[in-house]
Amino acid sequence: MTMGRAASDEFSPVQTIQFIGLTATDAAGAGVGAQTKEILHRIDNLLREAGTDKSELIHANIWLRNIKSFSEMDAIWDAWVVPGGTPRRTTFEDRGLPRSCDVRVDLVAWRRTEEHDG
Repeated sequence: MTMGRAASDEFSPVQTIQFIGLTATDAAGAGVGAQTKEILHRIDNLLREAGTDKSELIHANIWLRNIKSFSEMDAIWDAWVVPGGTPRRTTFEDRGLPRSCDVRVDLVAWRRTEEHDG
């Protein structure tokens, strides 16, 4: 099987930014709440460095060591996202996360390209 690109003269003035495997470092082992807050703070910084912000999030995957901690993570997530701009999110249980890791986040966001900012 070969892969190729669809022929198109369409141009998108945006790029996607992906962050994969974000986990807490300072709050490692401190529990879901502290780890979620640290990761979301890091995401804010990473998005800013990439020239975008959380209002441009498209999708997030979140892995929890124990799905019973979903409500705690979810409350922190809901307080963090931009009202009316909540991205699609999928949350999984992954008991195979490293022992000190209760939360892992992957996400995709839009970033408008500089040459096409209007």
